[in-house]
Amino acid sequence: MRNYAKKQEETGVNSLRSFFITFLIALLVFGVCAFFITDFVTESINGLLTDKPTTETSEITTSGSGETIAPIGDEEEIKGESFNILLIGTDYRPSILSDYHPQIAEQYPAFSDPAALIGYEGDLPEYPYRKVSADAVMLICVNKEKRSFTYMQIPTDMQLTVSGVSTTVADLYYDMGLSYFVNKMSGITGVSIDYYALTGIEEIAGVVDAMDSITYTVPCDMEYTDEISGLTISLKGGSQTLTGTDAAGLLSFDGYTNANFSREKTLLSFLKALALKMTNVTYFNKAAEIFANAERYVHTNFTLDDLANNLDLIFMYSKFTVNTVEYPGSYYYSNGVRYFNPNITLAITTMADYK
Repeated sequence: MRNYAKKQEETGVNSLRSFFITFLIALLVFGVCAFFITDFVTESINGLLTDKPTTETSEITTSGSGETIAPIGDEEEIKGESFNILLIGTDYRPSILSDYHPQIAEQYPAFSDPAALIGYEGDLPEYPYRKVSADAVMLICVNKEKRSFTYMQIPTDMQLTVSGVSTTVADLYYDMGLSYFVNKMSGITGVSIDYYALTGIEEIAGVVDAMDSITYTVPCDMEYTDEISGLTISLKGGSQTLTGTDAAGLLSFDGYTNANFSREKTLLSFLKALALKMTNVTYFNKAAEIFANAERYVHTNFTLDDLANNLDLIFMYSKFTVNTVEYPGSYYYSNGVRYFNPNITLAITTMADYK
């Protein structure tokens, strides 16, 4: 794929090149589909997609392809520069939930003035309206010099202290805004974040509707009613044909009683199922339409120019080593709520080898 962009211009197939650009944006948006559907990181997600119990203590572990699929000579030119991107998934669902702050549509997704959305009782925040949480956060480091792609999933129940107040990664996004959130994720990983890509449950649900539903194996019976909004989640365990609304309910559910299941595991496996359907030739036309309108489903500062400039580098995915790094730390419970206690120093030290 060396000099890919130049070859495209010489052959005059700009429409195909445009499709690939939007296609790659979509890969970034929908859980980095390449991460979920290639064989390079199968081992890293097997534990999340099977029924094996997970441990409560998270140690530093890495897994990858072990070796590159095809060696790259030192003399081979690869266009593009190393970059780091933060993927953020939120639980924002304005079409089916009505109890958000009146200014929420103006503020989402940047939350440039989050204080306007939060009330206070003394020095402590009060939330008279529904919050928007960061439900899934993943850092991806693309390192041209080390010829590697590295993934680190950041636990959203990680406990942090901000201005003397204890909070979590999930809450930090709404409380402090997107810019602060990205900078904080940089601080707790030691990685300078160049780009972000943010999507929400509703955007993913929109993709499901655009694909005319999706068949998915629901991990367990899901029966839940949000008393504030009146939203009812009612899905039976097993293979189901899901609409966008069903998908929103599936991804919102957090009432798992079996330790083998969790919201995080469901999100990962659902994204895998969605990626597989979107890359099936049967749905090529619909997928192409979605890719061409990727801005409807993602908020990002990763521009078309950024992507075009890094096409060579991104297309090296199959030749680079792929690593996964677990955020170091341990889980604990407080008043029945589970939190992740991070080892930030160890995380920064570990990521220094990959950034």
